[in-house]
Amino acid sequence: MKKGLKKLMALGLVAVLAAGMVGCGKKTDSKKTSENTSKLQEIKDSGKLVVGTSPDYPPFEFLVAGKGSGDIVGADIELAKRIAKEAGVELEIKGMDFDTLIPALTSGQVDIVITGMTPDETRKKSVDFTDIYFKGKNGVIVKSKDVDKIKSEDDLKKLKLGVQKGSTQETYVKDQLKMSDYKALVSVPDLVMDMKNENIDAIILNDKVANINSEKYKGIKVVKNIEFTSGGDEEAMAIAVKKGNNKEFIDMMNNLIKKLNETKEYDKILADAVDLVSKQEEK
Repeated sequence: MKKGLKKLMALGLVAVLAAGMVGCGKKTDSKKTSENTSKLQEIKDSGKLVVGTSPDYPPFEFLVAGKGSGDIVGADIELAKRIAKEAGVELEIKGMDFDTLIPALTSGQVDIVITGMTPDETRKKSVDFTDIYFKGKNGVIVKSKDVDKIKSEDDLKKLKLGVQKGSTQETYVKDQLKMSDYKALVSVPDLVMDMKNENIDAIILNDKVANINSEKYKGIKVVKNIEFTSGGDEEAMAIAVKKGNNKEFIDMMNNLIKKLNETKEYDKILADAVDLVSKQEEK
């Protein structure tokens, strides 16, 4: 009787252990599946693409008056809409300060960052990038009375410069011009106000953004034909993606970027955004 009971208990213990092993096996498989899920599939499963942007860089991203609140629009936002459509999901835009965007991306608060960001070597250590979707030159704006005083980078080095915080222009001023006495602010409008108040002498920013701001504010002019020789003559923009299983997603976006550039559709998107900036100023 006791021997039979012991045998029965032993068989029961084996069954319990076997069930436990099967349970552990399922958890491992589930985790493995999660790790192998591509970023594109993850976005499709959620039904939403969350995009981070800094809405103070017209015509790429900026705020307009909406129905009692601010709406973020611009060329980069139109690009985000096309990516969401290509993926077959809804779009959510999150406005943030420029220097908080990469931390938000790496921590998973947003899926991608589209904000006129240049894929420099420092950023590539933290995130992955798509192909370039826009190339432009750096520009300089000053008060009208100073427009003929700047001819070269040597002239810039003699001035108190302003740049957008965390931008390619800040990297250029710091690393290429070797300047430490410059002012970095979050928004371009704040920089312009600082220049009008004589706190800075000139602002370095994208040439299209420079032209828009020269038209937007009285007494502000773009410096023409400045000679850049230290790598500050071109600005390239790409979409940032968190490092990981994202090849399929990046390939999809690269194909879309290629199509938009080959058909000149992105040029039209950008032109429409510039027109929208002008219309906002007329209101």
